Amino acid sequence: MPKKISVPLLALLLLMLPGCGFKDIDKRFFVVAIGVDQGERAPFKVSFKLAIPSPRTEPGEAKYQVISQEGSSIANAVRLMKSKVDKEFDFGHTTVIVIGKSFADHRELGRSLDWFFRRRDIQEIAFMAIGEPDALSIIQTKPKSERLAGNALMLPFTNEGTESPYIVKTYLFDYYRRWHEHGRDAFLPIVSSRSETFVINRAAIFSSNLKKLELTAKETGIFNQFLKTRHRFLILAALDGKQISFNAKVRSLRFKLVDSANKPEIRYRISINVESEDTEAPVFHQSWDELEKTVEEEFRNQALQLLNRLRDNGVDPLGFGLRYRASRHGGESDFAEWQKIYPKVTFKVNVNAHFTGTGIIE
Repeated sequence: MPKKISVPLLALLLLMLPGCGFKDIDKRFFVVAIGVDQGERAPFKVSFKLAIPSPRTEPGEAKYQVISQEGSSIANAVRLMKSKVDKEFDFGHTTVIVIGKSFADHRELGRSLDWFFRRRDIQEIAFMAIGEPDALSIIQTKPKSERLAGNALMLPFTNEGTESPYIVKTYLFDYYRRWHEHGRDAFLPIVSSRSETFVINRAAIFSSNLKKLELTAKETGIFNQFLKTRHRFLILAALDGKQISFNAKVRSLRFKLVDSANKPEIRYRISINVESEDTEAPVFHQSWDELEKTVEEEFRNQALQLLNRLRDNGVDPLGFGLRYRASRHGGESDFAEWQKIYPKVTFKVNVNAHFTGTGIIE
């Protein structure tokens, strides 16, 4: 190619190259947690937990800044918040979205949270939770063990930290999917602030983006087993007047819909392994068959109480309706039919317990 043509062409190509559209890391604030509450003078009060980089990562040394702003929408509040800081917000590290309890009790959690679903820089794998008494209190809590800003609130949901049968987790993408999907309702964990720590042992169940039901800690532990999380959990039972604590783990759990015009049923088959963890009297020399039957009866009763309560409150977080729709070919009419059937459903739970031992002593 002649030199007279190649040089201008090269210069033209250089002009077309885009520059860097990102700001330097020292000119960005990393938002690690977002809280949404009911505002006093506006519909929304949005709070950001901003991580402050530090060369030290010692326990209790996490540095952060919390800012809040009320607005007519989440987007409006975020724009107003930008006038309070000297750096650009970066949402690439946002791991937890906390909804205040008052907001969740009185507002629908669908269109009101549209900002989170539409932003391309909000991770779809961010965790969602309800904050008690409000979202701001949760993101302001600073546990003494926290090494990095926001980690103490994130780790319980990742299984990288504590593993508790009372902690349920919901990703942002899963909440959105359950919102739009007929036959499987959404649920969120409830996080309470206690001085310098968090308590996560309850859950809220939603229907059509409205909170319908709160589960107790005991119910949440059983509910988590139906979600097939495979966390070990505790079963308290009494044998011959002596209380025994069993460490249990679900081996398999499956259900079957029995469609009958008169008596629709949902039949569960659950297999669990159990081991005595705390007893008021030695159990090694007792009949293990009797121990297994005791555990089976106790767990069956707890499971039936939970399933019946979910049905009576008209919520279906376990996806019975989705299974019903998947086995039919009528489209939207199948879900309408299921809504008539669900209140009349009878649950039957068959539990098979396998007693594995009494620990390292008799």
